Amino acid sequence: MMQLLLLAAAASSQAIPTSLPLCVPVASDQLKPTTSDIEDRKKLRQALNEPMPEGAPMVMLHGKGGHLSTEEYSIIVVRSPDGQWRGTAVGRSQIWVEGAPFTPMKRAEWLLDKASGERLTDAISRTCPFNRAAGNDPKSGPPPRGNISEKIDVVSPERQKHSFYVGEGGEAIAALIRPKS
Repeated sequence: MMQLLLLAAAASSQAIPTSLPLCVPVASDQLKPTTSDIEDRKKLRQALNEPMPEGAPMVMLHGKGGHLSTEEYSIIVVRSPDGQWRGTAVGRSQIWVEGAPFTPMKRAEWLLDKASGERLTDAISRTCPFNRAAGNDPKSGPPPRGNISEKIDVVSPERQKHSFYVGEGGEAIAALIRPKS
């Protein structure tokens, strides 16, 4: 069984580009807006007896998918009044056998280092257009076996909410908030 930290570490193996300013991708096309996963995060955290953090700004990543088992996890970082970004990650897995129980993944708690926190604060301070209709996804065809769909919700300091898939330009933000191994 894959543990949450291993999953998060593997997904963050790509280097975070530091030359370009990061931003929150906002759909610039006429397609239906990306829906939020906040309710799914709340349900998962409630099932695992993990409180849902409160506050703003906050960046939340929700992943769900798999092949012979379903992995579901929630990664949330919240900036506290002292300016520190504090993160928690919880998750569970379930093999695809009828009636199989969920198995909790290892819980993680961490502080973002100063540089990552500053980059995240800067990234969520601006939006950038993302045209989903323009074929920005270089992959064609069905998702690979074992694919885990990841969605990010950002709550700005002004409590404005933006939702987008990691594959819609959110890879660098996702890499910033994942727990480091």
